[in-house]
Formats: sequence, C-alpha cells, structure tokens
Amino acid sequence: MVTSARECARRVLAVCLAALPQADHSEAEVVAGVREIGALWARSGGRVDDLLSALNAMAAELDGNGAPCHDGCERLVVELERGFRPAAPEPVLTPEGTAAVFAVDGGSADVVAAAFQRSGRSDVTCVVVGDRAEVLLPSRGEQAAVHECEVVLAKLPGWSIRAAVASEPDGLAAASRLLGIAVALDLPDGVYGRADLLIEGAVARSRESSAALRRLITPVMESHSLRTTLAALIAEGGNRTGAAERLIIHRSTIDYRLARIEQLTGQSPLTVRGLQVLTTAYALCS
Repeated sequence: MVTSARECARRVLAVCLAALPQADHSEAEVVAGVREIGALWARSGGRVDDLLSALNAMAAELDGNGAPCHDGCERLVVELERGFRPAAPEPVLTPEGTAAVFAVDGGSADVVAAAFQRSGRSDVTCVVVGDRAEVLLPSRGEQAAVHECEVVLAKLPGWSIRAAVASEPDGLAAASRLLGIAVALDLPDGVYGRADLLIEGAVARSRESSAALRRLITPVMESHSLRTTLAALIAEGGNRTGAAERLIIHRSTIDYRLARIEQLTGQSPLTVRGLQVLTTAYALCS
C-alpha cells in the first residue's frame, strides 16, 4: 500500500525512465507495471487527480534538472488511469444508439478513451482500435452527443482529432461513414453530425448515386495533378487563389487544370453546384 500521491508518482516515473529506448524493457512490461501502480493507488483509496498532479509536478522537476523526458510519458498516463479504473470485459458496440467515432491524426485514440473516463460518465462505452475510438452514448440525442464530444475534444489541446456523430437506427455505421467523408475531404478538426455532411452522407447510402459519381470523377482521380488541384480547391472552399498558394503554382496553371476538370467531368469546379458534385464524388473515391 502507498501512503501518498508523491510516493506513487515516484514509482510511475521510475517505470517511465526505465522505458527509455536504451533500457532493456519491453512495452508490455512497462504497460503492466504502470497499470499495477494505478491499481495500487486505487486500492489505497487515493484520488486519480491527486496522483496526476503529483506526477506532473515531479516530471517538471526532473525536466528542470536535465533528466530525460519523452513523448511516451503521455501514453504512461493513459495506462496509469486504466489501472486506476480497471476496464470491464471488452465491450462490443451495438449498431443502434447515438454513437461517435473519433480519428486521431498521428497518434493512438487511447487519449480519447482516457478523456471520456475522466469525464466521469460511467454509461459511456469506448472501444479503441489504433487511431480510431468508437464511443457509444446511450439515451442521448445527436445534438447533445455532438456537444459532449466537443467538450471532450476541448480537453485535448495539441491533438489533431476529427469526430462524427450519428444516432439511431444505425448510429455506429453512420458515424463511421461520416467520419470517412470528413477525413477524405480533409475537413478541419472538430465534431461533425449528419447535418454537416447532409448531401455527402445521403449519396454514400445510395448505391446508384455512388456508382454514377465514381464514374464521373475517375478521370480526375487518375491524374495526380488534377486530383491534388481538386483537393486543394475543396480545402480552400472554392477559392482559386488560396488553392494556387496551397499548391505553390501560378494562377494560370490552376485555371488550366480547373478547365480540364470541367472538360472531363462536365461539372465546373468554379460554380457552387459543380463544386458540390465534385466534392461529393471526391469524398466517395478518397
């Protein structure tokens, strides 16, 4: 049994330092060690916030003295919380209900799961697979779920995360489709609902419409220069100057490429309707 948060934090930092690349410790051993320390602190009746505060303070002291610190410590904090709050048997999300799917760019979705755990909502089920986190938010409407997800993302500054939310009857599947569209279109980080991607989501559910748009956009997708030009124009909201600056090309070059896209597809990327059609087709094929 440990008697203080500082004593427990000292043990965590010992494991953290042992996890440095030159040390002879496997990742599995480090994870198991940190989770055991978290469980030990929980059995002692301590509060996880007190432990994290002590851990942060001691890590800052070590860093100020020139001791090595590394990005893996963020992962260790996640594992510490998992030990403090041992997980129930591996959950399986049902296809019904209000669901959210998160995509973490360049990292593990463990950070999302930990943020939901810290929110104190015991009825939230979260499954992490690599850079994706699938979250089931029972008995909530879509608008409330979007707000709750936005609150969670606000607690994760510095991370590039997109999320999509959808409710019954196919919440999880619909949220996954919406997230795929948001990622394909390289939309800004944030939480997206059905209303944000209404046209793209509707087309994705129609086999006939999807097939027609795939045929339309194929010649563009097969050309690297045209594909990247369309992607840049979409990212810039149809602004030709912004797209040219993003691609570092001359204005006349982008005008030529956009004219070529119109020749191949019959849709002008310089009109609202044409860009919407091309954006939806691009999302389906990306």
